[in-house]
Amino acid sequence: MSEHEQQQPAPRRGKALEVLTRAERKVFTRPAPRSANAQVKFLLTRVKGSTKALAERLGVSCRTVERYRAGKLTAPQKRL
Repeated sequence: MSEHEQQQPAPRRGKALEVLTRAERKVFTRPAPRSANAQVKFLLTRVKGSTKALAERLGVSCRTVERYRAGKLTAPQKRL
């Protein structure tokens, strides 16, 4: 390599990381829901309202998902 090529500054990784960090902050603006009811409602929006699909992903019955949504079960499981 010639001296000219060695003296060229490396691409600024710090600047790229800063831009990525700002973009990530814009995507995640809200904190995660805390109550079991709110968590289930949020997860149902991700599976397009299908209690069966959500129950399968969580490894619980459809009835359990419905209980969470109705507010009858208030303590969230670790799976949520």
